[in-house]
Parts: sequence; structure tokens; C-alpha cells
Amino acid sequence: MHWLAWLAIADGCLAVCAHFSRKIGYYRRLLHFGVCALFASTVTLLALPALWAIGKRASGNWLAGRAFYYSTLVMLGISVEIEGEELLDKASPCVLVGNHQTMFDLIMLGRVFPKQTVILAKRAVSHYPFVGWFMRLSDDIFISRGNKQSSSDMFKKASEELKSKNVSVWFFPEGTRGRFDDGPDLLPFKAGAFLLAYHAKVPIVPVVAMDFHNLYNKRKFWSMPGTFKIKVMEPISMEGVKEEDLKDLMNQTRDRMLVELRKISPPRIAID
Repeated sequence: MHWLAWLAIADGCLAVCAHFSRKIGYYRRLLHFGVCALFASTVTLLALPALWAIGKRASGNWLAGRAFYYSTLVMLGISVEIEGEELLDKASPCVLVGNHQTMFDLIMLGRVFPKQTVILAKRAVSHYPFVGWFMRLSDDIFISRGNKQSSSDMFKKASEELKSKNVSVWFFPEGTRGRFDDGPDLLPFKAGAFLLAYHAKVPIVPVVAMDFHNLYNKRKFWSMPGTFKIKVMEPISMEGVKEEDLKDLMNQTRDRMLVELRKISPPRIAID
């Protein structure tokens, strides 16, 4: 256990230095973030055989998320408040769509990610060391697009897997992290989540996470404890929706999420 004592001493020294250097404090919190991720991965890998045994492989993501969230709550002091959490169970199975800002979104996901929910990723990711192995163990869905296969056909095939596994799927419809200097905003949405929900005939559930600026800003070496708010919006039914309607539905969903994002986000503080 001597190495734990040395780690504690080293962390204490970094804590003292952080009072004089924001950059040191920032990297110290990133180290804590990494420790929490390692802890959550270890807990989940140890528990996965039991989840397999009871037919709940897809809850591996939920377990990893909760272990990560509660460890970051202790180590980073970031708590999450959710409005409308009851809608997650009411709409299951469904396609969840959320806004994507920073790697600290993992804390938000850790708290809000429902049981029996998986992630959809490119098939190549399944071969990545560690990440891909973990995703396969957690029963995540992998897609690959053939040379003559349309996006609609690809997501139709994925929808069959969603229905057969009776799981929900999480999407970041922006496709990448959105960074905006002028205030909270959203990038244009991609159609994948809506095609999947359309073919599976399951509802879309928008999940809006407030602007992260006041708690984390990579370019300013800024990372602080605080409370992070999430709003789960009313499910959007796919009943009666035609494929040609999806683009309008996608844009309407983005507009509604943007209104909610600006409503729940606090005014940005000035970071020198």
C-alpha cells in the first residue's frame, strides 16, 4: 500500500500548486477524471459476467456510467440534476438524442444513461483494443455501410437488431463536439438517429445538457466543481411519420432542443 501513500502525497503537492497555477489545477482534475474512468471500467468488467448470466449485457454501459458518475461526484465535485428523468423509462425502448460538448459529457452520460441502453458505432470500432472489446461485451450495436447500401438501408438493418435486443440507443446527432464562443448553440443534426427510430418505430427522446462553459473550458485550462443540469424532453412518436418527413422532424427537434438548451444554461462567466 506504500504506492497509495506516495500517490496521495503527490496529489497533495499538486493541490497546493494548483492554488498558484490554474493550469496545474486543470491537469490535476484531468488526472482525477482518468482515475475515475479506470475505476468505472474495472468495476464494470468485474460485473459483466453476472450481467451476462442474468441476460442484462446491455446494462454494462449503465453500470459503467453510474460508477463513473459517483466517483467523479466525489473527486471532481460535479453533481447532475435531471428534470424529466421519469420519461426515460416511460419511452423505453427508444432512440435518445443529446447535445455533445466536451469529454466531460461522460459525467452527464454517467448520470442519465438508462438501463438496457446501448451505443451505436461503426463496425471498425469493435476491433479497437479495450474500447471495442468493452463495447462488444456490453452488447453495443455496430454498423457498416456496404458499397451499394443506402444510409436508410443501413439503419433499417440496425433497427432490426435494436428490436431483437429490446434496447434503447444513445445518439449524439451533431456527430462531433460543438464549441461556440458566443454562447450555447447546436451544430446541424445528422439523420442517423431519426432513420433508426423511423425503421424501428420507436420514439425519439431529446436529452438536453446545459452549456458546460462555466465548469469546463479546455482552451482556458478551466475546470471547476458545480451543478450540471439536464432536461429530458417529451418523447416524439414515430407513429404515422413517413420517411420523407424525417428531415423536417429532425430540424424541428434541433430547434426545440436549442430553445431548451438556452433556457437551462446559466449566463457565461468571464474566464481570463
